[in-house]
Amino acid sequence: MKKLMTIILCLGATLAFSQTQETVHQADREHLDPTAEKPAEYPGGMNAFRKEIAQNINIKSIRGVSGKLSSYAKFAINVKGEIESLTTTGGNEAFNKEVERAITSLKTKWTPASYQGNLVKYWFTVPFIAHFD
Repeated sequence: MKKLMTIILCLGATLAFSQTQETVHQADREHLDPTAEKPAEYPGGMNAFRKEIAQNINIKSIRGVSGKLSSYAKFAINVKGEIESLTTTGGNEAFNKEVERAITSLKTKWTPASYQGNLVKYWFTVPFIAHFD
C-alpha cells in the first residue's frame, strides 16, 4: 500500500510540475487603441449631429413600413476630424442605407479626440429611431 501511495504521489507531482508555463506579456501601451482623454466632438454637440442627420434623412425613400424602425450607426472620427469606417445595422435595410447616406452627406468636420496631447481615432455607436404611422 505504501508503494502504491508513493507511486501515485510521484506521478501526481510529475504531472503537476510538467505543465508548461505560459508567460503573458503585457502589450505595449503604444500598440493598443488608447482611450481618449478628450473625446471627438461635433460642432454644437451630439444633439446638433442628430438634428442634422434627421433633417438629411429622406423618409419617402423608405416605403411600405409602419411602426418603429431602428438603426445603429458605428463609425470612427479620424485625426483629421472626418467620418470613416461607417457601418449601419438594423431591421430594415432601406432605413439603414438612408441613415448611412445621411451621415456620409455631412460636410462638417468634427474636432478629433486626443490622448496625451496626440490626436487619435475615436469610435461612436449612435442609435437612430423613426416612428412610422
